[in-house]
Amino acid sequence: MRWIPYIYWVLCLPVVAVDLPVPAATTERMEYDITWVGVSVATMTVQNNADEAGKVFRSVRIQNRPWLSKVYPVDTTVECTIEKTAEGPRHTVIKKVSEKNFVQDDTLLLWPDEGRAVWSNAVEHLVQTSSVPKGSRDLVSFLFDLRDTARDETWEPGGQYSLIMDGRINELEIFTHPPESIRTPFGRMKAISVTAESKSPELFDRNKPRAVWVSCARPIVVFADLQTRFGPVRSTLSEWERDGRPVDMKSLCGP
Repeated sequence: MRWIPYIYWVLCLPVVAVDLPVPAATTERMEYDITWVGVSVATMTVQNNADEAGKVFRSVRIQNRPWLSKVYPVDTTVECTIEKTAEGPRHTVIKKVSEKNFVQDDTLLLWPDEGRAVWSNAVEHLVQTSSVPKGSRDLVSFLFDLRDTARDETWEPGGQYSLIMDGRINELEIFTHPPESIRTPFGRMKAISVTAESKSPELFDRNKPRAVWVSCARPIVVFADLQTRFGPVRSTLSEWERDGRPVDMKSLCGP
């Protein structure tokens, strides 16, 4: 069931439509219920914190439900800290994967403005320094960076993106589709579906994102669908907090 580590990538697809101006939150927390063929198997928590100095901390954590952990334990955390440096913003990404018989402990240092990256693998004792396309994104900040771009109305559909993951440069293209009225746990909501086409054969070799559904009223991913060799997997937004206060998701729904 090696589909779990890919779930957080699916939710890092961009938010591409904002009808209402939304001020930036100092703290933000989102929780998703992950279901496999309709059965709740895991939870994912996404957090975003920023201080007055401009330092940003973001994290994604996936944990199996207790009943499933007894036979197939999963606890995956990816953390990203963004700090200002003389070479531009530096992204420090720490990825820890614990999935039954698989363990991963990686650190990525990324300078997007300079097009430079240093990736280290603590398990295999490897260090790799490489040049990457300028503007490259790490997995965690991909969601928030593109959401901010959409808010500024500078995001272009069909854009090419470079994701730095596991020491590789992964090229992909993002597409948006016309808004639709969809059924959500909060009521019917106007949303846009976003799909991705990988230019790197290694990226979706076993698990393929099908669509991400984004609310038109506020910048939030409501659903994310993934097709795996074990069947369809869906992540559904269950909680959203901004600056410690819950967002009323029903207010985003139509009559």
